[in-house]
Formats: sequence, C-alpha cells, structure tokens
Amino acid sequence: MMKKLAFLFVSVLLLAACEGKKPVEHASEKVKKSFLEHYQNLRRLTDELEDKAVGEVDEEALRELFKKARLEFKKVEPILAFYYPEYSKKLNGPAIDKNDYHDVNRKVLAASGFQVVEEGLFTQSIQEESLKKEIGVLGGLVRALEPELQLMVLSDSNIFEALRLEMLRMISLGITGFDSPVLLYSLPEAIATLEGLEQYLTAYITDEGEMEIFEEAIDYLSENANDFNGFDRAHFIREYGRPINELMYRIQRQNGISNNKLQGALDMDKADFLEQGAFRKAYFAPSDNGEVSDDQIRLGEQLFFDPILSGNGKISCASCHIPDQAYADHLKTAIEGKGAKSRNTPTLLNAAYQNAIFLDGRVAFLEDQAKKVINNKDEMHGSFENALRKVGNSADYQKEFDQVFGEGVSERNLLKAIGSYVRSLSPLNSRFDGFLRGEEKLSEEEILGFNTYMGKAKCATCHFFPLFNGAVPPLYNETESEVLGVPVKPDTLNAEIDEDLGEYHTLGAELKRFAFKTPTVRNAARTWPYMHNGVYKTLEEVIDFYDRGGGAGIGIDLPHQTLPPDKLDLSDEEKIALVAFIKTLNDRIPENSYQEKSHVGAR
Repeated sequence: MMKKLAFLFVSVLLLAACEGKKPVEHASEKVKKSFLEHYQNLRRLTDELEDKAVGEVDEEALRELFKKARLEFKKVEPILAFYYPEYSKKLNGPAIDKNDYHDVNRKVLAASGFQVVEEGLFTQSIQEESLKKEIGVLGGLVRALEPELQLMVLSDSNIFEALRLEMLRMISLGITGFDSPVLLYSLPEAIATLEGLEQYLTAYITDEGEMEIFEEAIDYLSENANDFNGFDRAHFIREYGRPINELMYRIQRQNGISNNKLQGALDMDKADFLEQGAFRKAYFAPSDNGEVSDDQIRLGEQLFFDPILSGNGKISCASCHIPDQAYADHLKTAIEGKGAKSRNTPTLLNAAYQNAIFLDGRVAFLEDQAKKVINNKDEMHGSFENALRKVGNSADYQKEFDQVFGEGVSERNLLKAIGSYVRSLSPLNSRFDGFLRGEEKLSEEEILGFNTYMGKAKCATCHFFPLFNGAVPPLYNETESEVLGVPVKPDTLNAEIDEDLGEYHTLGAELKRFAFKTPTVRNAARTWPYMHNGVYKTLEEVIDFYDRGGGAGIGIDLPHQTLPPDKLDLSDEEKIALVAFIKTLNDRIPENSYQEKSHVGAR
C-alpha cells in the first residue's frame, strides 16, 4: 500500500512539474514553420499581383510586386521543389510550351508560372489581357497548393537533401539566368536563396558563428547584384559555394542525420557536388547494370575495339569513336552521303551522365545504343544477331563471359559489357575540374571565358554546369533538347535549315520539329566539326552562330526555336575567352588496354 502511495505521489509531482510547459519543438517542425511563413508571404504577394492587374495596368507597381514575389519564391523553393517537383515546375518552369507525349494527338501543354509572367511583364509592348491571364494562372497555382502544404510531414533527411540540392540549383541554374531569362534578376534571387537556406539550417545549430560564410556570400552578392554580366561566378563558386556545401554536410553529420537510402544522381555522402566521384554513374544505367566489376569493364573494352561485331570483320566501335580524337571523329557525319540518315559522331567521354542517347534521344541507355549501332547496316554492315552469333562461337569469349557473368555469351551480357565500358570513359578530370577543387590555376582569360559562358553568353542555360551537358540539375532525371535552327551550310546569307527533323522522328511532336539533344561541351575543343550535321568546323563559327541568335539570327523562319533569337553582342575579347575556357574542359583521356592490341578497322 505504501509503495502505491509513493508511486502516486511521485506521479503527481511529475505532472505538476510538466504542467504549463510546451513540448520541445523539433528542428524539422521549425523548418516547416519557417517554410509556411514564407509560402504565406508568397501567397499574399501573388494575390496583390492579381489585384493590381485588375483594371488599368500599372506597369511599375506590377514589376515591383513581381520581383518581391520572386524573392519569396526562392525562399520556399528548396522544400517545394523537393516535395512537389512537378508543381514547382508549373510555378517556375521555362516559358516554353510542350507537347503531351501521353496524348495520341500530342496536344500542346501551355507553359505557366513566373517565367511566363516575366516574359509578358518585362517587355516594351505589354499585351495586357494575356498578361492578366498569366498572372491569374500564377496566383491560382499558389493558392491551390497552400492547403496541402499544411499537412506536410518533413523529415530531417529530406530537409538536408532538399537544402543541398537547392544550393546546386542556385549555382547551376540560378546565377546563370536560367529562370530569370528576361529580367536577369538572378543575383538578388541568389541572395534570397541563401537567406532561406540560412534560416532553415539555423534550426539545427547551436553556434550561430558557423553561419558566417552565409553572410559573407550574401555580402559578395549584394556588392555585385546589379552587374549580371560582370559577376565573377568562378570566384563565387570557389570561395562561397563550395564552403557552404561543406558546411551543410558538416551540420548534417553533427546532428547524426543520415542520407536517404534511395540515392539519385548525386552521391550525398560527398560533402560537395564538385568532388571527384560526386556524380553516380549507376543512376544513369539500367537497374541490372549499375555497379560493375573491373573485369566487366575490361571485357566491354575488348568488344569495343574488336571488329568481330561488324558484318565484314573490318569495323569496330572504335572506328567511329576514336580514342585519340576524344572518342569521336573529325568527319561531318558518321556515314557521308547519307543526308539526314547520318549525323555527326558524338564523343563518348562523359556519355555516362545523360538520360537520352543519340542526338534525337530515341533510347535511354548506352546498352540500347550499342545494339542499335551494331544492328545498323550502314554503320556496322551486319546485324546484331550475326554479331552475337560470332562472339558466341568464340571459345575465348565464351570463357571470358563465363568468368565475368558466370554464364556464357548472351545478348544482355554482351550489351552490359559494352555499356559498362563506355560508362567508364567519364573521368570529369579536366583542368577546369582541378581549378574548382583548388588543385589547378586558370588564366584570367580562361576565367573570363567561364564567367561569360555562365552569364552573358547564356551557354549554361542549356549546357548546364558542372556537367556541361543537357542533363537538368539538380535531379538530372531529364535531358533537354533544343530547337536551334541549324543551317544546312555555314554561310549566313540566304540560310536554309538542315532537313533533319531530329526528335520529331522519335516523338511525332510538332514542337520537337528540328529539336536535338543538348550535347556536352566537355572535350568540345577536340571534337570538331560541330552541330548534328557537322556544319561548323570551328568553335569560333559555333560561337558566332549563337551570338547572332541562332537560326532566327541568320534569317531562318522557325516558329518554335527554343534558343532566344536575340543577339548576344559578345565582344571579340569575350569570344576568344570562351574558346580558351572550353579548352580547359578537355579531359585527361583514360588509357586503353586493348587500343594497341586490337585492329580498330576503317569505315
């Protein structure tokens, strides 16, 4: 009886002690609270934007409200883009209409959101009714999502992944003008991004002194906020971007927060996405060929250089993808005289980091590409069935396949071997990579070239930093294609578009007529000639084409050109610097065991 009374007495004391105390607020709850406050601000500003658009349009008032709303959007973007990626695109995707590939008629899906409003609002001749409509669509999108956000449950792992991805989004897309292509409000928006990240991270720290790097980065941006073209992005990325990435990783580790088990394109166990090995090749590979052995790569290398795969026994994969020519060749097209049936040979260096293969994006994996090339009678003069039979009849190959795969020669294993070898040719070890990692120096001219590439020249709005191809950061789950208006001849008088319809052949979508996958700029200094038809012999010619505004700039009437038709007005100094920078993207080409031993063959 006395024990029961004692227990009751202690319980009463504990209840009394706890009475009036609020439960401890978890860090993730603080993050959600901050996020919702910013989203409510966004809602208020877009509502005001709608109200101001009623009746007579006050351009200046609308523009100021728009800019304030953009800054607030940048503070909610990390969480919003992680938990609602498709909705985030509707709010802030490119102002480019798309075809619905799930619809048999490929109906047009109209672009919406901030970029569409920006395009209509920051122009000399505002179309009022169209602008009002788009402002209404933007406001409706913001309002529609708000009730669902109240029900969100944030986890620590997701929060840190979202914040770290946002930092990559800001550096690779934000400061390049990708999502503010008309207003070029990118640097003030980068400040807002950092302010949001800092606020969310504060929930996980005890020493606010750790956050000094954020204030330094914000000060640097503030000093240069009105100079989009002159902004030193190289300095910003090295001196502020990388340290902030490392700080976020360190705070995550100090709090004992693990990464999500299901990883994407980035290895989140790396402190900084610019580290060697930060990009996971396995993400871009088929599920049955992600993690591979060195023996499998060596077998794929042997097959790559072996003419046994061709119909006449004289041609190998390396006949077109020549190692000392950066795994490309210097021909206009792979098979001359075939017109639109043949295209320029792309480099295989860093081919691992993309979701679409071939210039028309008709397959997703390198394994599928290998089969189609071997099966192409114009390229390999045989068939995949014959190639597989010849490899299967080889006692040596039978033995090697059995050692690598535990079974004999099969279609799937042959393709897995070749795919894994090509994927291994992705070193990301150029001088520029060394510069970012603090291991090498670049000249002032080369740094000017990088800053021009990332800013005034708008190269990085299609060839995205740091992979410099069309795989869209920070998730890399899609690879972009563009309609450029590439001419059939290099002259700029009476220019005519090349007859190759590109992705239209694959998708049957009108907006993809003359569209081609955005290739990598890495090793471009070695892989002339350029464009899908090899029309330009030099990088200088390519830069001149873009400087003029693409096909539209040389007189080609192309209604759906996705490249902005405006002139870039690059100076001679900037053009020369661009070429100098592109040369810093040349990789140190991996050595090959079979290159000297095998008969490469000739076409």
